[in-house]
Amino acid sequence: MPLLFAPLRKHISLKCFLNKACVATTYALALVLCAVSLPATAANDLTEVTLAAENSWPPFSKADGTGLSNQIVREAYKSQGIEVKYVVAPYARQLIATQNGTYVGVFNVTKQPSTERNFLFCKERLFKATTAYYIHEDKPLTAQNFKNLNSGERVGLIIGYEYGPYILSNLGVEKYAVSNQTALIRMLLVGRLDTIIMFDAIAQYTLPTIPGSHKIKRAFDGEHSDIYVAFSKRHKDAPYFCEKLDQGLKTLKESGRLQEILGQQAIP
Repeated sequence: MPLLFAPLRKHISLKCFLNKACVATTYALALVLCAVSLPATAANDLTEVTLAAENSWPPFSKADGTGLSNQIVREAYKSQGIEVKYVVAPYARQLIATQNGTYVGVFNVTKQPSTERNFLFCKERLFKATTAYYIHEDKPLTAQNFKNLNSGERVGLIIGYEYGPYILSNLGVEKYAVSNQTALIRMLLVGRLDTIIMFDAIAQYTLPTIPGSHKIKRAFDGEHSDIYVAFSKRHKDAPYFCEKLDQGLKTLKESGRLQEILGQQAIP
């Protein structure tokens, strides 16, 4: 008899073994003891998580599933004994899938009122990123800052991206959304847009890959964004993995590893 059932030995006689009712009662008691004694397989036993990753925000997240954000998240979870797997797809699609509970979380999401309504955000951000408005050097804007954009300027955005609450609520401009950074740049080059909003690190990474992009210049600052992993409010494991990510990010910050990964691309 296993050690777990040792306390039952003195209560089980030969007569009991010959009695079906007695055996059934004893077996039931053994199951109760087993349930009480064995470790729980609750959320704190989870050692693997699948997250939604976007495919067009280099150098933070690339189409091949790599990038600075991907590395930060992977190392943060690794410090907590958790393995990360990524499903890579366009950002807007990943937001919807995570909001519906298909994935535990998605990144790189700006924490702002519109996203807080739909997702769970924990304490630690991945980093702070700066947006800017870029123009064609032959077609400068009359506006001197983003709050002066109110004359029907054609502004290029990425579908689903958050650029701060001001631009999203600005009715004085025409907003055109596309699926990737390359399309934005090319539309600006051929005059289909007056300005595009890009995060500075993405512009530095992407512009050199586009012929003719030397004519694109930075006009002025946009709004700053705190970038997070946003967790699904509909996924039962989200609170657990949110807490574990917080712990892992704190570890990376305290060790200096987060700054090492980001380099000059963003602020931890």
